[in-house]
Order: sequence, then structure tokens, then C-alpha cells
Amino acid sequence: GGGRGGGGGGGASSNPTEMEILGVIELRNNAKNTRDFDAADQHRNTLESMGVQLNDRDRTWTTPWGLSGKMDGAGGAARGDKVLDDGTLSWENTIYVQGLPPSAPQDEIAEFFGRIGAIKKSKKSYNQGEPTIHLYKDKHTGRPKGDGTISYEETSTAKAAIDWFSGKPFGDPGRYPGSNLQVSIARRPAADRFGKGKGGKGGKGGRRF
Repeated sequence: GGGRGGGGGGGASSNPTEMEILGVIELRNNAKNTRDFDAADQHRNTLESMGVQLNDRDRTWTTPWGLSGKMDGAGGAARGDKVLDDGTLSWENTIYVQGLPPSAPQDEIAEFFGRIGAIKKSKKSYNQGEPTIHLYKDKHTGRPKGDGTISYEETSTAKAAIDWFSGKPFGDPGRYPGSNLQVSIARRPAADRFGKGKGGKGGKGGRRF
């Protein structure tokens, strides 16, 4: 009679694809990055119910049917960072903006750049919940210099911001005549290249080693 076999849930066709697995891992990473640990646990349970084994220590995942990969995120490279040829990190969810009008207030900058997607909220105690925007200031006057970084929730939003805002004026039409934005993915030094992990001014040039 045989009668046992065949019970493996329809064979390979029912196994989730690598893209589906990576999608849930990305959701879990985002939940961990925003300290939403309940959601992160739910996503972990989802992955385990899909048959995915997670190794948080080695930051890898495997499946019984031969798929495996690394879990990038929620750690040193929490934003999909990439190490570039010169050793700096490409900060994949963060844009570096030049050409900001020095008189533009931060809430107006947040509103303007938030039109295409959610800006990440700060988790630091002194400005918790505020948009993650850093405006560079003149050392002597303390006034904004017209450049800064803006971090989005999603790396795809940061990439879209480059196309959307580069070469455009800041703000509503006519509000800041002559402004012309230049937008790129932000860079920062890889922490292990600098003893203290602070790394100075990434991407500004003039480093002396």
C-alpha cells in the first residue's frame, strides 16, 4: 500500500522563493531598526514557519531546500550600507544635499524632502521622534552652511530623491530664488578605519593618512 510519501506540502513548488524570504528579512530588519521588537518577533515567526532557519549571531539564514544568504541590517550596516572602493561606507538610506538655502528652517526641509517618502525618525533621547536630518554648520558663526544629510526609512526612497530633487530649486516655487539642489547618496567613513569609530567628516575630502 505505500500510502505515505507525497505529504511534503507539494514539493519544491510550495517553498518560498529567495525574494520572498529576503522581503520578510527586510521587514524584520526595519522593525528592529525602529525598536519595534514585537513586529520583529512576528517576522521571525513568519520566517520560521516558512522553513527558514535564522542565525542572528553569524547574521545568516538557511533553508532545508538549499537556499541561504546573509542578513544585512540591524547592526553595523543597518541601512543596506555598501563599502566603497576607498573604504568609506555608502549610506544607502541617506542623501547628502547641497544647495539648501541657509535660511530654510529644519521643519520646512523635512516637509519638502518628506513629500516623496517617510523620513526616518530619530531614536536619540534628546530629539526622539524628530526627522533624522543633520545640517552642517559653519564652525565660526554656527549658521547652516547649506548642506546636510537626510535619512529615509527606505533605501529606495533615498535613491528616488536623487532623481526627484537634483537640479531643482528648494521649496515652493519662487520662495528661495536661485536655489539649486545637488543630491547624492551620503557617505561616511567605515568605523573600523578610525580608532574611535567616529570617523570625522566622511566624503568631504582632504583626509590625511
